[in-house]
Amino acid sequence: MSPLVKRYLEERGAAFSVVTHRPLISFEDAKEILPHDPRNMVKSLVFRCTDDSLAIVALRAAERADYKKIAGALGERRADLRMAEEEYVRDRLDMENGGVVPLPINGARVFIDRNVLELEEVVCGTGRKTATLVIALAELLRVAQAALADLSKAAAIADQSSPAAS
Repeated sequence: MSPLVKRYLEERGAAFSVVTHRPLISFEDAKEILPHDPRNMVKSLVFRCTDDSLAIVALRAAERADYKKIAGALGERRADLRMAEEEYVRDRLDMENGGVVPLPINGARVFIDRNVLELEEVVCGTGRKTATLVIALAELLRVAQAALADLSKAAAIADQSSPAAS
């Protein structure tokens, strides 16, 4: 777990647990490695805004990001929207790709997709690829200081009825 993330959570009296495991990066890795329900898994994407600030966007792990909606939420033009470089994320947030947590570390703005509100428990990064945070949604919302927005693509009707989508 990133020391910055741990300190942030502890200073706010957050109730959480951490699961350590072998490194994971993708949703497929997480489904294979973690004992948690994949529907509770949340991924976080980091964007570097035109003013060099960072924005962390949290979505349910199985859902696809809608970059046009994300750009609008961030106040950026879609053409200017870009993912933050791995080294920049590590230097500014003390987080690794595959382990980003949706918390406003070092002033990063946090945006949570409204579909995440369907969860009671969130399984997400800790800043490291070898540990996963398990936290109640209400607790995450309390400490994340996040803006809520529609940030994911609507699921296709075929995807919703497919057993593989469950």
